[in-house]
Amino acid sequence: MKQHPKMEVMCHVHNCRFNETDYCFAPKLEVNAKGNTDMANSSNEALCTTFQSK
Repeated sequence: MKQHPKMEVMCHVHNCRFNETDYCFAPKLEVNAKGNTDMANSSNEALCTTFQSK
């Protein structure tokens, strides 16, 4: 069975509920393209949908 990747995720959105000392401590991370597409050409076109305000 394939394992999920393990990585440190930096987060500089200080009002996110999962941000602890500039690292993301969410149980999982979801990133989607903005708008009605599944493609992004830059980080400006991507969105962390895991974000929850404190």
